[in-house]
Amino acid sequence: MNKRTANPLQLAQNWFEQERKLALVTVLSVWGSAPRPAGSHLICDDQGNFEGSVSGGCIEAEVIAQALDVLATGQTRDLSFGISDETAWSAGLSCGGTIRLLIAPYDAAMHEMVTQIVQAQTQRQRVTSHTVLTNGHISLIPTPDNAKITQLDETGFIQTYRPQPHIVVIGAVHIAQALAQMVRITGYDLSIHDPRSGFATAERFPSVKLHETWPEEFFKTHQPDSFTALVALSHIPHLDDPALSAALNSDCFYIGALGSRKTHAKRLDRLTAAGFEATNLQRIHAPIGLAISAQEPAEIATAILAETIQAYRKA
Repeated sequence: MNKRTANPLQLAQNWFEQERKLALVTVLSVWGSAPRPAGSHLICDDQGNFEGSVSGGCIEAEVIAQALDVLATGQTRDLSFGISDETAWSAGLSCGGTIRLLIAPYDAAMHEMVTQIVQAQTQRQRVTSHTVLTNGHISLIPTPDNAKITQLDETGFIQTYRPQPHIVVIGAVHIAQALAQMVRITGYDLSIHDPRSGFATAERFPSVKLHETWPEEFFKTHQPDSFTALVALSHIPHLDDPALSAALNSDCFYIGALGSRKTHAKRLDRLTAAGFEATNLQRIHAPIGLAISAQEPAEIATAILAETIQAYRKA
């Protein structure tokens, strides 16, 4: 199972290093019913190959045509597509929204900035960029503590990039196998932790980060951050509880634990005895996953991933 490259900027790095001529498309702002948020990217080469999206697919063909023109002329374009725009109608934008886009040639200077952005995300750090609308020039600026994800004003477009969510799974069980396949599609990072021999194996989890260590050992050197989700699936107290404790002592955005309400009540008793306050324990989602009456491992994995995404987006 090959890992999917969901990040268009990371793909832009790879394509540029293959000496492909590229244009980077960025959503600057949206109004009304627009399916992609500001800050979304699409990368396009001079053969019309592209990855990423700036709408639900309704204007991509027109955007690619515009990107090819940008590559031919070398001139950055600031464009808008709206329901009252005749060009937008011909492109298929019928959702009632307005989308403003910037299409810029991807050159060596942009590649340097994009490389730094991707490196920061890989190192689980936030990084903020400023893009000049007239020429697409990107520079990095300090990230304030309360930074908005995007901001558009007369000085340009400011965007704060966050690390991809990291889903830490405790217990290399059947549900984890299904969850690993689903997480791959989202592009989120995922790691499986289980010290039991025969569980966390490459045969059962191809192309997945595996840790055959006890959770308490792992969390001594890998403290969960605000972009971490902890998913406890082993159903074994001496595996799940240390991981839950580490998560509760952090600001991770999601904590979930497998088990019935009766099992969870016993879990809460143990964690209370360990010194955790009731308000903190309320952060644990249990029974884990959205309430969709899931029964099979793949269904439960679907419910878990959906609840994790919901928690991430709300955060």
